[in-house]
This record gives sequence, C-alpha cells and structure tokens, in this order.
Amino acid sequence: MSGNRMTARQFVGREIRHARESKQLTRAELAKTFPVSESLVASWESGRLIPKTEYLPHLTGILGLPDVILRILDDLVSREVAPEWLDKWTRAESDSSALLTFEPLVVPGLLQTEDYARAVLRLGKPAPLDLEGQVSARLARQKVLTREDPPLYHAVLDEAVIRRPVGGPATMRDQLMRLVDLSRRDEIIIQVIPFEVGAHAGVAGAAIVLANINGSEVAYVDNALRGEVVEKPEDVAAIRRLWQMLSAKALHEDASIELIMKAAESWET
Repeated sequence: MSGNRMTARQFVGREIRHARESKQLTRAELAKTFPVSESLVASWESGRLIPKTEYLPHLTGILGLPDVILRILDDLVSREVAPEWLDKWTRAESDSSALLTFEPLVVPGLLQTEDYARAVLRLGKPAPLDLEGQVSARLARQKVLTREDPPLYHAVLDEAVIRRPVGGPATMRDQLMRLVDLSRRDEIIIQVIPFEVGAHAGVAGAAIVLANINGSEVAYVDNALRGEVVEKPEDVAAIRRLWQMLSAKALHEDASIELIMKAAESWET
C-alpha cells in the first residue's frame, strides 16, 4: 500500500469489522459460530487474510454482508498479492521446478500424513478451533508433488525427525512408511543426517527450503512467528550453500531409506 491508499483486502476487512460491530458481536462470538479461532477473525478484519470460500456463506448469513463485498472478494481480493508471509511462498512453491529442503525437527509439510500434520499443528495450541482448516490447507499444498509435471523434491532430514515421537507410535510408523513410499518416486529424494555425524551446520538453525522457478531461486526460512521469504541473490546463495553442506553430511538415498525403515519398525505397537 502506498500512502493512505486502502487495498481491497483492507477494505473488505474493514467492512467485515463494521458488519460484526453492527450486529453487536465480539470477535470471539463470531469465531465460535464457525468455529474458527478469534485470531483468524482478527486477521480477516485487518486484511492480512481473506475468508476461505467455504466460510463465505456462513459469514454472509451471520453478518449480512452486501453482494458488493462478495464481488470484491471474488474479483479483487483473490487476485491481489497477499502479504509476503502469507502467500508469496506458497505461490513460489506451486510454480517451482525444484524444491530443496532441510528439516531439523519435523517431517516437512509436503511429506506429512494427515495424522502427523494434525499432531504438529496442534503443538503449543491445546485446542485450536480452526485446526482442521489448517490441516486441510497443509494437505492441499501437497498437490504440488502430484501435479502433471511435479518438481524435483529433495529433502534432507536430521535423524531427530524420524526419532522424535509426534502423535504417538502409530502416527510415527505411518508417517515414516509414507516417507519410504514417497522415496520410490523418481522425482523425490530423501536423505537423513545420522546422529553419528554429530554437530553440523543445521543443528542450531531453522528449516529452510529453496525453490527454483524458471532458473532463478527464492528461499524460505522458518521461524517461530511466520517464516520469511528470501529473495536477495546473495542471501539465497548462502542458503543454497548451507543446504549443500547439509546434503553432503547426509547418508546416501538408499542408506537413508534403510534407516527410516528401521526407525519405522521401532514405532511398531
């Protein structure tokens, strides 16, 4: 936004807030009618997020939003460039010809089973009201790996990823066997850095992903808040060097899958 010019997202968010207030509803009260989290309603009203299509009939019914708002949602907001932390990376991810990732803690989102994703998204959130919506969104992103011309996906995992219990033994076993199944695809490579390597460049770092789009690269670095899309060439190059160092420390693909299978056996119930 430049100056005081209001974006379509902000305009719609303002109208949602005005409609809610005219109905004398608090954000918490509106959130419970879906149910979603109060913070999600706040994100709608600030323009940081737009309501998903499936929420619109209920939102319109509760607040009585005019048709013009729905038209703006369809015609403008859905095509507007979203805030960087929200939409830029998912668009880069879906358009990529190659994705290189390193994960020190959990299985990457594009490889997660539904139960594992649910367990991860629940962490730190005892009862998130919009948990199922978050799970659905994560699973929807995985379609990039099954499109007609999928990207090369090369994941490097620390062994802690396959040893740390997430969601219970059955969830862990199913998740690890999914990794084994996915590794059979020609375009998916999974490597594991074993504990015996000791300390390495990724131990104190966060998850990273590099996406190659039409010969140029962008990167994503995870953090405790919302992640960061990195586009400066020198920064992307540094992240690529880090990923290459980590890949070099990892076991060969076949040995990695053997280790994953042994870990899966350890989660037998």
